[in-house]
Amino acid sequence: MKKLLFVAALCLMFASTCMAQSLSIYTEDNAQTKNVDGKFAGLDFDILSELQKRVGNTDRIELVPLTRGIKYLDTQANTILFSLARTKERNNRYQWIGPISESSYGFYAKADSTITINNLDDAKKVASIGVYRNDIRDQFLTKEGFTNLDRADNNLSNFKKLMAGRTAVIASSAFGIKDETKRTGYSMQDVKLLYVFLKSPVYIAASKDTNPKVVSSWNNALESIKKDGTLKAIFKKYFPDQEFQDAGVPAF
Repeated sequence: MKKLLFVAALCLMFASTCMAQSLSIYTEDNAQTKNVDGKFAGLDFDILSELQKRVGNTDRIELVPLTRGIKYLDTQANTILFSLARTKERNNRYQWIGPISESSYGFYAKADSTITINNLDDAKKVASIGVYRNDIRDQFLTKEGFTNLDRADNNLSNFKKLMAGRTAVIASSAFGIKDETKRTGYSMQDVKLLYVFLKSPVYIAASKDTNPKVVSSWNNALESIKKDGTLKAIFKKYFPDQEFQDAGVPAF
C-alpha cells in the first residue's frame, strides 16, 4: 500500500512539474502584435495570454522577428513561437499546437497599378515582389523558382515600400494587409488584391524537446477556447468584418 502511494505521489509530482515547466515564449513581430507604450496588444498576444491563463503559465511573452523566433525554436529547449505556418518542410522539426486558423496569402498592388497576375508565372515577370524574410511566403515562392523577391524583416516595411513605389507588388496575408493600411494612414481602397497564391493553417510551434505533456496541455487549452467561442471572439475583436476560418490538420 505504501509503495502504491509513493508511486502515485511521484506521478502527481511529475504531472505538476510538466504543467509548471518554465517556457521561453515568443510571438512574431507582425501586424497582429504591437508594442504600445511598453505593453503588448493585438490578436496574437490576446490568444497567447488566454492560453497561458488556461494552462496556468505565467512566463513572459517576448516580441521577436520571425527569423529570430525560428532560430530560438531550433536552438533552445522548452520554447514556443506564435505564430508559424505548418509546412511539409517544418512538420518534423517541431511539435505543434493547433491549428488556430487559416491564413490566405496573395499578391497586392497599389490601387492604380496596371499589373495583372492570373497565375504564378505572371508573378515571376513582375519587377519585384516584397516578401517577409523566411516567412512561408518567402519559402513558398523561392521553392517555386521566383528570382524577383525583395525581402524585408517585417511586413510593414514591405507595405511602405509598395506605397512609395519602391516595389511593384507585395505578398501579404488577408489579415495583415488590412492592419498595414490602417497603421500607415491608408485604407483598403488604396490597394488591390491581384491573385491569391497560397492558403495555410496557422499554428503555435514548440521546440522538438519541449515536454510532450506541456504541448498536450496547450492543445487542450486551445480546444477549449475554440469550443466556448473565446477564440472567435478574440478574432472578431480585431477583424470584425472578416470571417473567422478554422483550419484542418494538413496531411503530409
